[in-house]
Amino acid sequence: MEIFSRMRPSDETFSGDLSLKSWVEDSLPDALQVVDANLIRPEDEHFTDKLKCVTLIMKLALNCCTECPRERISMKDVLAELIKIKHQFQFLMTHTVRS
Repeated sequence: MEIFSRMRPSDETFSGDLSLKSWVEDSLPDALQVVDANLIRPEDEHFTDKLKCVTLIMKLALNCCTECPRERISMKDVLAELIKIKHQFQFLMTHTVRS
């Protein structure tokens, strides 16, 4: 979440009940409001496809930081999800270019 949002959990923005995790959770299903503007912009080519993939990554990140450790996704499953997101992104880029 830190990489894609360019925010640290210790950022002064987060105080009281607001944390990086809750900020990202509140943004979903559309992560645009929390994604670093240098990463993707509405005027970018393939913006919608890029945003879909970043949103999936943010959802995965949230699954990695569930409060109860036993409920967290395993690293094996994280890797499988990241590979799936990568393939989806590659498919979207290929499909969009050919259209």
